[in-house]
Amino acid sequence: MKKTINYKSQKKETEISYFRNFKLSFEENIPKVFIIDKLVYKLYRDKIREIISNDPVFLFEAEEENKNLFKIQTIYNFFRENKVNRSTMIIGIGGGITTDITAFAASTYMRGCRLILIPTTFLGMIDAAVGGKTAVNFRGIKNNIGTFYPAEKVIIIPEFLQTLPEKEMKNGWTECIKISLIKKSGLYDLLKTDKKINIDKIRSTLILKAGICENDPEDRGERRLLNLGHTFAHVLETASNYKISHGNAVAIGIRTAAKLSFKMGLISRCDFIKINDILNKYNLPKNLTLDLNSFNQQKISHIFLYDKKNSEGINVVLFSGFQETFICSEIRLEYIKKILFSFIKKGST
Repeated sequence: MKKTINYKSQKKETEISYFRNFKLSFEENIPKVFIIDKLVYKLYRDKIREIISNDPVFLFEAEEENKNLFKIQTIYNFFRENKVNRSTMIIGIGGGITTDITAFAASTYMRGCRLILIPTTFLGMIDAAVGGKTAVNFRGIKNNIGTFYPAEKVIIIPEFLQTLPEKEMKNGWTECIKISLIKKSGLYDLLKTDKKINIDKIRSTLILKAGICENDPEDRGERRLLNLGHTFAHVLETASNYKISHGNAVAIGIRTAAKLSFKMGLISRCDFIKINDILNKYNLPKNLTLDLNSFNQQKISHIFLYDKKNSEGINVVLFSGFQETFICSEIRLEYIKKILFSFIKKGST
């Protein structure tokens, strides 16, 4: 199996490489700084020390509430204290929150520095670190401020997955499933074989995503289909103050898209069942139990309306068939909310 995938985005080439261990080498005589998820550093301290040598390290508390402009200023101060310039290699090690904020900081400091990402979660490996999107949250809206800034390299070390909690694994499986559903490919059948993570599944998912990002680097056409389930998921995550995991929220988002598509006569019952079957196979939720009283209706409408994927209307990704998706902006907000909340059971989060 070829150990690298190369794709171009924003006129930059990204190399995705696989390593079976932590024996990495970087360009000699290039200054480097690291931004590392504090928990990952604690779990893999000795092995990470093999990577970072004596280079400066910023340890980041990788929580959604820390993915903000205030924390970005703290990172900028770290860059300044360590004389970071445009030739410095900024290397992010962690999950999607860490790679998002690292890439945003690298893209904006001195109008852009060199960037390498080493994702440590399943979701980060197949999604967050690939494609060049960077982001921070702003005033209660997830990923509201960001740039397009592909990394020079994305380094995949599957050994990081050995300590990953079940919740984090589900986040990754949900994204694999999402990508398998947006267009024709063999990934759906590969996911149906078993529930074991392996390089074939990671690689197949990455090839699909990288191809879409290469064709549409600025998210203006085909790439928007990667938002399948995400408009609904961001509402659930934000309105629940991120008590709902990303994977569970996206799973409900995909089920919502399937139900909307079926109710509107866009897909057959057979298609509807096949979409839900793969979610069921990976034990992803069929509904969520939440305190509906905390779901302020005005706040929910605000989240929908300020979603970055919108143009003139509320854009949602729907199905037109099995492994066929499209952008729809012709559904009333109240109907969207009705279908979404049909998956919510009353109770406390």
